[in-house]
Amino acid sequence: MPSPQRKRGRTAGPMTPLAPSRARFWALSATHVMNDFQSGAAAALLPYFVSEQNYTYTAVAGLALAATSLSSVAQPLFGYLTDKLPLRPLTIIGMSVAALGIAVAGLTSANYWLTWIVVAISGIGVAAYHPPATVDAKMTGGGSDKAMSLFSVAGNLGAAIAPICVGLTVGLFGLVATPLLLIPTAVVAVIYVAAMRATRNGAAPTSRRRSASATAAVPADQWGRFVWLLAIICLWSITALGIRSFIALDVTQAFHGSDALGTSAFTIYSLAAALGTLMGGFIADRFGRRAVMISGYALSGLATLAIGFAPNTTELLIAAGVAGWALSLPFAVHVTLSHSFLPRHLGTASGVTLGLSMTLGGFVTPLLGILADRDGIAAIFIPLASVVSVGAVMSVFIKEGRNHLNVQDAPVPDELKTWEANA
Repeated sequence: MPSPQRKRGRTAGPMTPLAPSRARFWALSATHVMNDFQSGAAAALLPYFVSEQNYTYTAVAGLALAATSLSSVAQPLFGYLTDKLPLRPLTIIGMSVAALGIAVAGLTSANYWLTWIVVAISGIGVAAYHPPATVDAKMTGGGSDKAMSLFSVAGNLGAAIAPICVGLTVGLFGLVATPLLLIPTAVVAVIYVAAMRATRNGAAPTSRRRSASATAAVPADQWGRFVWLLAIICLWSITALGIRSFIALDVTQAFHGSDALGTSAFTIYSLAAALGTLMGGFIADRFGRRAVMISGYALSGLATLAIGFAPNTTELLIAAGVAGWALSLPFAVHVTLSHSFLPRHLGTASGVTLGLSMTLGGFVTPLLGILADRDGIAAIFIPLASVVSVGAVMSVFIKEGRNHLNVQDAPVPDELKTWEANA
């Protein structure tokens, strides 16, 4: 920890560089909680659409498509624009649009296609948020796997608490209660704006001359390695989105459990995913990113099979927790690897990694719904286990890129070095 005197010597204004940098990072993390809360809420609402509006598996799979794949297609565009334009306001705009879509979804549920549209709009809001917020988090977090894990786990936390909030609102009062889900997002939006105003004048921004010097020292993009990583993540997304979309329905339909028990299964899966995301970055900093990808993918394949063959709800819930934890171990690694492969296009790397790679998973979800309608919901977990196992094999050949924002690498603004040293 630097001495107080040294901090004062490096201050560019009335506050130290450390304070505004950390404040911005945690404010961004709070918005990530509520942005991904909307995705979790969309998935948690699916059983209620089935029970209250008699939607079929194919219909709710279509809603999953609206919430994920359409937004995933838009996300690379937002990433490209983030590389070209100052789009930081999209952080709060995207989060707010996503929240409004979910708030309206219950009110429109009597009309499937209107519900599909508002869920799609919510998904586009999620898409607009991720590239600028992820790049800003990378810069304020120093680019380490640990920092990206902390930012990423905030999103997992949002997805984890979403089914709890859905259960306390929609579970008690029905789909007409979805507007209540807007309240926590509104609170976080106010906190975020206040934090940004408080830190705006805390430290001088990096000069354009210094930014240009840093860019000149950044290594060239490695598109071949990036495409290989993208192919692996596409396989991962099929399993991740498939389990997230159908785990609650598996409990309520295959085992005739209540909607509350289905929500509990989704909550266990999401909380385990949050823990996996948090641990993955720390493990990657110690043992390497490739090791995290191989182990996470392989274990999740076994756990996904266990979900499909679970003889009772207790074993299913245990398998769901293991699958959520293992699948999320490499989540932050996906982002930091993409940044190391495309260091000159961080927004594009974020948008494609978090967006386009998820498109395949989203478009496969309706096919899983058709399979579930035909052969039973347990049948979908065999192909889900197979594709993520292929990803484990492909991960053996991944090449680890260099993180040009690590403090031992050059060059980075002093406030980023200070944050990394004190994180």
